[in-house]
Amino acid sequence: MLLTAGCSFVWGDELEGFDDNPPTHWPLTWTHLVAEKMGIPYVNRGVCGACNDKIFREVTDYLWSNQNNLPTHIAVMWSAWQRTELVEYVSDELEMKIGRQQNVTQFSPLRLDLIRDRATRHILASWFQDAYNTRTDMLHTFTKMKTLEVICDAMGIKLIQGTFHSRCKSNLMATLTDFTPDGETLSVEQKIDSVPEYKEWLTTALSNLRDTSKVGFTFGKDLYTICKELDDMKPYGHPGERSQVVFADFIFETFMKMEQGVL
Repeated sequence: MLLTAGCSFVWGDELEGFDDNPPTHWPLTWTHLVAEKMGIPYVNRGVCGACNDKIFREVTDYLWSNQNNLPTHIAVMWSAWQRTELVEYVSDELEMKIGRQQNVTQFSPLRLDLIRDRATRHILASWFQDAYNTRTDMLHTFTKMKTLEVICDAMGIKLIQGTFHSRCKSNLMATLTDFTPDGETLSVEQKIDSVPEYKEWLTTALSNLRDTSKVGFTFGKDLYTICKELDDMKPYGHPGERSQVVFADFIFETFMKMEQGVL
């Protein structure tokens, strides 16, 4: 069985049939296409707007709850570093655009309006403005990635993981070097050399993760890059059906190489 997890790029947002009730888009997702090629069932735990804490929880909750029926293969596409979450109760009458499983609001600097409490929104806006840095979330996410490698090795599960969007790689490069997506020079305070122990930890994590854990970084292309190259982007920025096919081929071929001991 194939287990996949991530945000809207795994769930399949904007694919034909995504807004049916219930959704009918599942056969178009790369998860379905990979499982079909492998001749195995699948479970798609992608959640629109999910932060990386949510994604990690989806995987670990599934493994914990299904110890007698474990997946043979797992593919996780991690979301934007900046996304996070907050436990808060929101009444069912209020329309929320992003799922709130376990009464948890998924938010980011661009989605603060999803937080119900106005005072909390203002505090978090100030925090993002004055105290936040992406380096901390990279630390947390790469820890999750290393943990998944250990878990999957212990359980005999083949694992592929990486990033959903080229912006994640750009953020990483901006931390590791003086490069920024807009070409500006980083301040001394932002350079990784100013935090030497963190630099050592992050570069060690990057070098020691397997290639198959670095999709979109140094191994293969992320789904967003594929959809840009194919000119296959949906109105709200999600990959289209052709991109799903190309990415599915890559994931399938990678799993096959792992089966053969090539990777």
